[in-house]
Amino acid sequence: MVYLRVAILGAGAIGSLIGAKLVQAGFDVLLHARGEHGAWLAASGLEVSGIESAEITADQWTVTLDEIEIGDNFRQCCDLAIITSKANNTRELSHVAKYISKGAILTLQNGLGNLEILSSIVGAKRSFAGTTTHAVTRLGPGKIDWRHFGEIQLTSNNPFFEVFEKAKLNPKKYDDINSILWLKLLYNVAINPLSAIIGRPNGALLSDPLRSECLSIFFEAVQVARYEGIMLPENHELETNLLDLISNTSENICSMLQDVKRGNITEIEMLSGEVVRRGEIHGIPTPKNALLLTQVQALQI
Repeated sequence: MVYLRVAILGAGAIGSLIGAKLVQAGFDVLLHARGEHGAWLAASGLEVSGIESAEITADQWTVTLDEIEIGDNFRQCCDLAIITSKANNTRELSHVAKYISKGAILTLQNGLGNLEILSSIVGAKRSFAGTTTHAVTRLGPGKIDWRHFGEIQLTSNNPFFEVFEKAKLNPKKYDDINSILWLKLLYNVAINPLSAIIGRPNGALLSDPLRSECLSIFFEAVQVARYEGIMLPENHELETNLLDLISNTSENICSMLQDVKRGNITEIEMLSGEVVRRGEIHGIPTPKNALLLTQVQALQI
């Protein structure tokens, strides 16, 4: 099935890439963005470099800006909506999605709890969750660099699969989305906070003492996930996958480091904060994730 109009809500680096690929695939795309990047998308379009070079002109999509109230003419104007923002904006953009979309809504975000927030606002029948391993860095307003070709991970009944397939974004179907979301969180808590604190690309974590610290943080969070009944590979496989991921994205500047450099609020509460919160519920100590939570919060002041 081909949908005429798809909204991308929270069009930062990954959202801009998805929007560009959907435009190339023939979809009518609406982006909802903010700040200088959003203004640039509206006025001049987007330049994509890295794995694929492309240019989307401003007249190839429609852009609404967070700073300007969305008009009545946008009510129920989209067939589908995809939320790609930072997790701290989920509630706000779920309301935007409810206003703009008349169909299914996908949260394609980091962290835990996004689907629950979305479902509480638009209803469970219209709400879907997924995640992505594509790595994208915003170089400046209207410019992104696609640094790692990954996949978009969805449940088998997800109505967005054909959309991403047509856009050549490598969607994959999984039976247990909770395990996929948890696995993405585990990788994020091991990589993003440390990279943000030291101010270096992912590859810096491959050398000790950072390598050992990264693994300690990772397996502290794994313990919480296993207690919650999340099905995960054996620890030796998890370690290999984590180190392979860091190696494959060694030049990538993670989104949390990008946020710190720009003075933006990070997703630390939905990542390390969720590990700490759930650990406290289950009586599992998480001192390393608690320390990361405090340190990254301090960087945001």
